[in-house]
Amino acid sequence: MVDGYGVRSVVVRSPFLVARQRAMVETGLPHQWRMCEETGRVENFRRAARRESDGHQGFCYNDSDLYKWAEAAAYAVLTDPSGSVRRELAEFAGLVEAAQLESGYLDTYFQLGRMDQQWKSLTSKHEMYCLGHLIEAGVACASVEPRLLTAARRAADHVASVFGPQRRLGACGHEEIELAMCALSDCVGNSEYRSLARWMTERRGHRPSPFESEMANPEARELATGYARLVEPHGVYEGSYFQDDRPLAEQTAPVGHAVRAMYQYCGALDADPAAWLPALRLIWNEMIRSRIYVTGGIGSAPGIEGFGPPFDLPNRGAYSETCAAVGLVFWAARMSRATGESRYADWLERALVNAVLSGVSLSGDRYFYDNPLASVGDKERRPWFDCACCPPNLARLLLSVGRYLVWADDRSVTIDVGAEMSFEAWPSGVRTVVEVRSDWPWGGSVSVVVRPERTVWFALRLRVPDWATGVDAGFGSESGLEVGGWIEVKREWTGGEELQVNFGRRPGWVSADPRVSDTTGKVCLSDGPVVYCLEEADLGAPVSMFHADVEGRLAPDPAGSDEVRGLLVTGSLALPQPGGGLYSSLSDRHQVAKETRFVPYFSWANRGLGSMAVWVNGS
Repeated sequence: MVDGYGVRSVVVRSPFLVARQRAMVETGLPHQWRMCEETGRVENFRRAARRESDGHQGFCYNDSDLYKWAEAAAYAVLTDPSGSVRRELAEFAGLVEAAQLESGYLDTYFQLGRMDQQWKSLTSKHEMYCLGHLIEAGVACASVEPRLLTAARRAADHVASVFGPQRRLGACGHEEIELAMCALSDCVGNSEYRSLARWMTERRGHRPSPFESEMANPEARELATGYARLVEPHGVYEGSYFQDDRPLAEQTAPVGHAVRAMYQYCGALDADPAAWLPALRLIWNEMIRSRIYVTGGIGSAPGIEGFGPPFDLPNRGAYSETCAAVGLVFWAARMSRATGESRYADWLERALVNAVLSGVSLSGDRYFYDNPLASVGDKERRPWFDCACCPPNLARLLLSVGRYLVWADDRSVTIDVGAEMSFEAWPSGVRTVVEVRSDWPWGGSVSVVVRPERTVWFALRLRVPDWATGVDAGFGSESGLEVGGWIEVKREWTGGEELQVNFGRRPGWVSADPRVSDTTGKVCLSDGPVVYCLEEADLGAPVSMFHADVEGRLAPDPAGSDEVRGLLVTGSLALPQPGGGLYSSLSDRHQVAKETRFVPYFSWANRGLGSMAVWVNGS
């Protein structure tokens, strides 16, 4: 049960999503807390609470991992008040309360021996980033652990006392606090937090830049060790790594660190959508045109964890950070709400099902930081990372996923993703319960039942997904209801009315733009929003040896489950010549017919090491 945009009490009932949420609540969150204990993250707060002055363990941004964990734990407790993480969440809230300074400042990295460096390296030290995640956790915990909301307000007030139009020029090298301030503004009804977020967003990319000034200051530059190559790639400051090369209103393409970019775009829409929506449309269009993987993953360049040149989308070398996919879901949901256009939710759905869920094992306690689209058998999920931003980020999205699937305003209720769920909306102030029944993501049938407390007029909209091969929609005696990217029913609702839809779908092969060099001669299998891959565990040989018959049979795997449904694919297996050398003539090629199973990309690497490919040889 989470609050969303104009909706409340979203209860996800999709067996597919419920299985992932259950794994996260029962296994993932307890595991993440143990990892935070074992790696000193919790101990950092204990030391700060005891007012110790040294002994910090880990990176300067490690506090944020616990804040994201606390946000996810709040969603788990809201769903099940007797949940196993409630005790740890209460313990952490007490540590935050005790560790926070009288001024409202809280950062264990600085409090444990570095207070003389406070706010001296906005470029690299993530102070506002960490406080932003504290603020988001506080908002999520408002009714569960109010102590965290109190701490969040005190932290926000401290930031506002230091930075702002009449105070110090500054923002964080890693955007995040902007969207957090807007969430706090909505939560407590204080518009000043949103105003500060808007100012930080508007100032970014202008000159003078606080980051450029820091890089010119020997003391601050020393604190930002390693950042020169990122923000001065050609020896002179330009700042595109954290979107400081030009004002957001002048940007036309995504640049730099992908997670930072996603958070900037989210914060801009939350602070003032009218000001930045024109630029964000252009950025989105360019990203979809040339800088996004078929899985919905973004950020192909490992060196900057971000966006590379157009069409530079390597498969095995794909970075496609899990946090970037999480950020894309956040941004896509906001773009859908800001524009009312369905195309944004097409990629929200694709990123969620593929690029996000590939970041966590089916068991909920093993993770990918990066998500390649090919492997030679050397890639496996890990229980934790030194830089552990991804595991708790996954957790907070999965446990609040309902808020990104639907939204409403005074005159409409919009379903961006037709997963099975129920929720409440208030068109014209009338409490209305909406139930969605579907077999998403495996099938195309969706029904929506509307039950208002009294008669009320509003428009019900259900997205027509880009993968639909046809639409059969009916509402009572009405049919042919499709309107652009939506099926839309405008009427007075009295209670119990049902919209029934069947989206045609079938598995099929897709190809990539020929300018993407890694996919030349290769094809990718998808069915609805699900992207498939081939694993050595099914083929029994390195996946590079398989050639798919793109005209051949595609059939459901009878061994599939509600969580993982495979497809049987016909093709051929290229075999090496017995006694042959490394290279041979075309006439020596030997191929045998082969049927094999393809599995959803999100499920790969759950059966041990082995090669994998999303893009396979096509014939």
